[in-house]
Amino acid sequence: MFRRIPNITRRVAQRAANWEYLSSTIGKTVDIEAFRKVTEEMEEAIVKAPKSVKPIDFKAWEAKVGKEAVAVAKSGWEKWVKEEKGSKTISFSDDQVKSLKAEAAEMIAAAQNMEDWHKLRLRELEIEIAKLTHEKDNIDNLSTADLMKRYPHIEKRVAEELEEGVWPGSI
Repeated sequence: MFRRIPNITRRVAQRAANWEYLSSTIGKTVDIEAFRKVTEEMEEAIVKAPKSVKPIDFKAWEAKVGKEAVAVAKSGWEKWVKEEKGSKTISFSDDQVKSLKAEAAEMIAAAQNMEDWHKLRLRELEIEIAKLTHEKDNIDNLSTADLMKRYPHIEKRVAEELEEGVWPGSI
């Protein structure tokens, strides 16, 4: 039995996926190639799938074109349904649907975790930039003692230069 692919999968299939990006980001925890293969198979099925399936009204066609023509078309249709439909259409078992949904959920969760981590890291960097900007803008307001506490390497250098008899900062 042909199962309709959920709308979210259809929307994803309509957009081109950036497989390189997915491999480099969540490819370590999720098998991207297997997901890509399944996605491409679904894309092909979506392209081939009819928008809606209506049963053929053979009686109405018999009235329009005659019983002989309909009999030929009907036998061809029934032959296709029996012999070829299975190879031309894709159907998913309940286990396959569950597996695909689980894989998609796993990928979404991994992507969400990565996004959350990057948002947090970005916020940390914004805070650090704000601190450094504040220090840069207010460095002239620091006393010498505060400057030496904040930057001990400068205090050490000044002490060394004083010991050598060189005025701090001179050539």
